[in-house]
Parts: sequence; C-alpha cells; structure tokens
Amino acid sequence: MRTSVYALTFADKERFLTVFSPGLTRIIAGAISGLVVFLGIYFSIELLGIIEFNLGVFLGHLIATVFISILASYLKLLEYKLEMISYKESNIHDIIPNFLYVFLLALIILYSIGYYVVTVPDPDLSSASITNLIILTLIISIFLSYMLSALWTFLYVLILDYVGNVDWVAKFDEDTFYRVLPLKFYESKRYHTPLSLGVVEFKNYDVVLKKFGRKKLQKLMIELVDEINNSLRLVDLVSRIDEGRKLTVIMNIPPASAPVPMQRISSIVKEFNDKHSLGLEFDVSLKVFTPDMMTEFDLIKSEGQKIES
Repeated sequence: MRTSVYALTFADKERFLTVFSPGLTRIIAGAISGLVVFLGIYFSIELLGIIEFNLGVFLGHLIATVFISILASYLKLLEYKLEMISYKESNIHDIIPNFLYVFLLALIILYSIGYYVVTVPDPDLSSASITNLIILTLIISIFLSYMLSALWTFLYVLILDYVGNVDWVAKFDEDTFYRVLPLKFYESKRYHTPLSLGVVEFKNYDVVLKKFGRKKLQKLMIELVDEINNSLRLVDLVSRIDEGRKLTVIMNIPPASAPVPMQRISSIVKEFNDKHSLGLEFDVSLKVFTPDMMTEFDLIKSEGQKIES
C-alpha cells in the first residue's frame, strides 16, 4: 500500500489558507500574531531589567508592530498569488517582518550594551572590544529575527486555520486538478491518447459539513481519497473540487475500460459512507474526451455516463 497522496507541508497550508481566507480573517490573524510576538519580547526584556516600562513608548511600539504584521500578511497574499500565476517562488513577504525584527532586536540589544557601558564603565573594555560586541549583537539579532519570523508565521497560520472556514486541502486539490487537466487534454488532443474524467458528486455535502464540522470532515475526506488512490494506478489523479463537493479522477483510460475503476470507486465511497455514518448522497458519472472538444471545460461540462455501483 502506498503512502498518502497528500504529501503536504506547512508551507502548502500557509499558501492556501492565505490565498483563500477572507481579507478580514487575514487582518485578524496578522494582528494577533504580531501582538503575541511583541508582548512576548517586550515583557521578557522588561523582566530582565533591560528596559523600564513606559506607557507611551509601549503603545507606540505596539501599534507599529500590529500595523507591520497586517502589512506582512498582505505581502504574503501578493507573494502566493504571484507564485500561483508565475509558477516561481518568491520571498517578498519576508522583507518587512525580518527587517522589523532585525531593527528592533539590534536596537534593544545595542541599547542594553550602551546602558551597561555608560552606566557601568569598565576600564578594561576597549573601543575594539565594544565594536566586536556590537557586531556580535547584530549577528545574534539577525539569527533571532528568523526565529521570530517563524514564530509569527506559525501563529498566523494557526489562527487562520482556527477562525477561518477554508478547507485548504480541497483548495490544494482543486489547484492541482486545474493545472493537470489542461495538460492531459492537450496531450489527448495532440497525440490522440485516451482521456476519461470520473466524477463523484456529493449532493448533500453542505448538510454533512454542517453536521461533522470542517476539520472532522476534512480528515475523513483525506482518508477517503487515500483509499481511492490505493485502488487506482499511480498515474491516475484523484482530486476534490468545488469546495469539496465533487471528487474527480483523471485517467488515461479508453472509454470501454473506464467504467470499471469508477464502479470500484463507487463501491469504496459507499462502504466508507456506511462505515463512518456520513449520510452522503452521491452520484457517479464518467465523462470521456472526444476529438470535437475544444478545451478541457468542454470535457468538464459534458453530461457523461452515469455509473451504477
């Protein structure tokens, strides 16, 4: 049995939650993440006796941090949209938060050094030693900035996933489906290879979603897709589209043979449905490529053949 088809990473979760979450949700997640990171740093430094609490300075730094965190979440959105269009990675969202962390940490550490050098002068501390100490603190601040950036990102994704209502795995599936299907369609059009598209439509998906909740149903759907994948060839692509309401299978199988795997899939869905008492109502159909089709959307919109389990 092969491993799960969902070899997803934290970066995938961050990308799809960022792109498909509502703007207000991103603002809330960014602001809260920045707030938590700032408060953790500020009060840690205060407890160490490096700085004294000043309400005006505290509120000023707090507002600035929250603003830059919101801006960083917006830059994440721009970055991931750019990646989805260009198929190239970028790191524009790292510029502002990392600059902020480097600047604040360097400022705080240098302030503490200056405080001890001026207030508690050491005759053995030469100008060269002070210079080396400043360079060392800058290096440490850069290192810590990436740690804080990672912490901010973790909190940001955690909050997005908690307060949002996005099935990011289904969004990943849909993105993959609409990237692969045009390539398969072109291949069939150009080289006359067979192409079949199986569709399992969950007619009462919204009702079941309300009953089980997003996270529980997401987990169950991942298990279902894994079971279906284990019954198919490695070259077949199983995806969920339309917010998870449809399950699709892209297969390079001739029309005469394609109903067989779809009947098997229908049986798997029925058994899984009964096993977990999901109460899903579903229809299974098979759409087949024909030479008169102009685009992959002609294949998607075709009526297809209904498959009985």
